[in-house]
Amino acid sequence: MILQKLEMHGFKSFAERKELAFIQPTVKTRGITAIVGPNGSGKSNVADAIRWVLGEQSTKLLRGKKAEDVIFSGSEKRARSGYAEVILHFNNESGQLPLDFSEVTIARRIYRDGDSEYLINKKKVRLADIQLLLAQANFGARTYSVIGQGMIDSILVASPQERKEFFDEAAGVKQFQLKRHSSIIKLQNTKENLSQADMLINEIEPRVRSLHRQVKRLEQREALEEELHALHHQYYGQLWTELQKSIDGKSAELNQLEKRWKEKESGLDESKRVLAKLEKEETGGDEFSELQNQYQKLMTERSALQERELRAKSKLEIAAQVKKQTAAAMPLSKIIEGVRGLAIKQGQAVKSLRGAKSLDVVRKLVPDFENIHGDTLTLADRLERPAPEEESVKQSTTDSALIKELETIKKELSGLEVRIKQTQTALASYNEIEREKKAKFFQLQRTLSEKISAAHALERQLGEMRVDLARLETRRDALEQEIVQELGERAERVKSNFKAGEKGAEKPETMRPRIEKLKYQLQLIGGIDPEVMKEYQETSERYEYLTRQVADLTKAVSDLEKIINELDETIKLRSEAAFRKLNREFDRYFKLLFDGGRAELIQLAGTKNQAGRSSEDLAVEADDDLIGEEIGKGSETYIAGVDITATPPGKKIKHINMLSGGERALTSIALICAIMTSNPSPFVVLDEVDAALDESNADKYAGILKELAERTQFIVITHNRYTMSRADVLYGVTMQDDGTSQLLSINMEEVGELKNDERLPAKAKRSARISPRQKIVA
Repeated sequence: MILQKLEMHGFKSFAERKELAFIQPTVKTRGITAIVGPNGSGKSNVADAIRWVLGEQSTKLLRGKKAEDVIFSGSEKRARSGYAEVILHFNNESGQLPLDFSEVTIARRIYRDGDSEYLINKKKVRLADIQLLLAQANFGARTYSVIGQGMIDSILVASPQERKEFFDEAAGVKQFQLKRHSSIIKLQNTKENLSQADMLINEIEPRVRSLHRQVKRLEQREALEEELHALHHQYYGQLWTELQKSIDGKSAELNQLEKRWKEKESGLDESKRVLAKLEKEETGGDEFSELQNQYQKLMTERSALQERELRAKSKLEIAAQVKKQTAAAMPLSKIIEGVRGLAIKQGQAVKSLRGAKSLDVVRKLVPDFENIHGDTLTLADRLERPAPEEESVKQSTTDSALIKELETIKKELSGLEVRIKQTQTALASYNEIEREKKAKFFQLQRTLSEKISAAHALERQLGEMRVDLARLETRRDALEQEIVQELGERAERVKSNFKAGEKGAEKPETMRPRIEKLKYQLQLIGGIDPEVMKEYQETSERYEYLTRQVADLTKAVSDLEKIINELDETIKLRSEAAFRKLNREFDRYFKLLFDGGRAELIQLAGTKNQAGRSSEDLAVEADDDLIGEEIGKGSETYIAGVDITATPPGKKIKHINMLSGGERALTSIALICAIMTSNPSPFVVLDEVDAALDESNADKYAGILKELAERTQFIVITHNRYTMSRADVLYGVTMQDDGTSQLLSINMEEVGELKNDERLPAKAKRSARISPRQKIVA
């Protein structure tokens, strides 16, 4: 592969399109092209252009601060350029570039807006494509192919890790390192894809299991319904039977209690008649009569208040039960009307009783109390079988009124009890005085009081039992509604055909959780879309597809790891062989330039935690592509860097930094020549590498270049006449008044032919010997 031509347009000082032809199109050999010119004329811009088109990204190495600095910035006499472009033309008949073209062009273009592009044969490519192509051809922007001004001894002052990167380029393993780097990226991406696939599987797998369970539940629906029907029959049958039994028992107790209450009322009436008779026979003073009347009045008031309290509590309890039951109840207005009528009748009877002066009058009042008693029983019967209410009332207002009435009654009872105690105390004192006279009367009075208390206690118990019975009946009505709602047509069969008392039957409280569980299961099954089977099949197919993808990705990870290991082994073998050859050539050229002495390259081995850093840290420090990685996957030793020892003849130098400037330049040249001998690059650009050499060493340097030019094409920027004398093509660079660089060229072979042509006059030979172009160059 030969670099034929370089084109520049708008690059730094080359504002106009300039072309440097290094090899004539008819000539297929390599050689030396020298570029000469005064300081500041733009010679080094040629080296920068080659470095830039090969993919250099460092603006510092290109002697700029930002990417747009490579575009011609203009001058007082010339406007600035809008873009910069550099094109390299290669002869690829040897096939060193892995492209099916005999001629290959590599171009790079940048615009002032920051947009840039790379082109191979006028087709846009990526920077990574350029780098891989150059690595396969064994040259690049950061290798020894382009050695800029003042960079000849940079390899000597560089760190061992930086030198190692340079020698990796010389070993020709850069392409394998790029492939390895690409494989690592692919491996990371494959692992990420594998992780995503695993996440998808973990996300889908619960759904597959859920759909599988739903499909199974669809198959179990009929069995669950049969089991639920049997449990409903057993559960509601037991509840209905037990509740009906409780209502029957409570009704029987209520009947017995009503009989006892009637007997108590009869005994109380008899005691009152005897007491009235004794009052007529009483010969005591007015004081006793007044106390007796007061006490009787207080007891009557207390009885009335207790009756009111009992009625209010009954109303509250009945109202609470009515709220719970869902069946229609007796209108509240009718209940209030009936209770209020009873209260009026009771008040009138009590008033008549208080005004009675004799026992005969009291007997006349007995029918009135019997009528009141009959009305009360009638109202109670109506409450047990209530009629539907046509209009709803605001129950909460009535409850609040009843509660306030109860509180008022309690306060009145509390005050009345105090007054009763006071009256009892007064009567006891009077009885103590009149004991002998009134013993029989007071004994009867106490008996009457006890009977009245017992009658009221029995009446209170009777009211509570009625409330309990109403509560049970309300529960029965609610249960009947629940049975109808749950079982529908099977409700009557459950109520009439259930047989209680079976041994081993479950209790309702243990069956309820099972019923709820079965209903929940049936609810889940009933809520499943009929398309669940189709969804299950689709999800299963998706799950199986992802499982296959995970297996393929796992295999890909294994294959990539195998490729990386193979590349590591290839890099290791090639690097070791190239390093041994490079070491020999370095020592040979060192002795040739110094007329003796000794030079050697030393590989520095590192451990996994060398200087507190891991091999990964050193790999990053060496741009992640060095051979400074573990030699063998299980080994802890790797090549961390390369050290250089150079001892000129007659000296004992322990460190390379002790060399003089010229000695370092010669050492660097010896190392570069050794690299080009062991692994020749298609072309090499040297920018004033010989600036620090004296005439003797410059002659040696030029001779070595001429020798190496048989295998490597050299583009040399120089001021040295020895280097110029061995050049095949000579370019001169001058700076114009408008701030742009101008090129002049001389083909040295043509100049030699003109010198040897005897047909030309002496004047023409002198002109050929020193042409106007050469004068400009000088």
